[in-house]
Amino acid sequence: MADDILKDGLEAFKQAEETEAQNREEFLEDTRFAKLGEQWPETIKQQRETEGRPCLTINKMNAIIRQVVNDSRQNRPSIKVHPADSNADPETAEVISGMIRNIEQSSDAAVAYDTGIENAVAGGFGYWRVNLDYALG
Repeated sequence: MADDILKDGLEAFKQAEETEAQNREEFLEDTRFAKLGEQWPETIKQQRETEGRPCLTINKMNAIIRQVVNDSRQNRPSIKVHPADSNADPETAEVISGMIRNIEQSSDAAVAYDTGIENAVAGGFGYWRVNLDYALG
């Protein structure tokens, strides 16, 4: 039974890897262009270097990326809790919201938000994860 679960998991991972391969390659290409300034095609760059000609790169992408990320910092995403129906207690929702704000503050969630947004702007997709593991003690 455990072997079946591992086999199914491995098959699902391979399928996801194959499906996402093109997106991930384009993400890397876009990120190299935007963040590292690798804006010359490799063949042209080599040709110019052998001819002793310069390959000037004036990277304006970093400023644009920074502007979008800074705008998102002004209106940072956050987790909000709302009472679901007429039987739900608004005070309980407020307490849970306060607990989530405390977790966001103590876990430096702002770094995860900023990194996800920066990757979305520079490479095409970015994300963060809410983990539901509890610390006991």
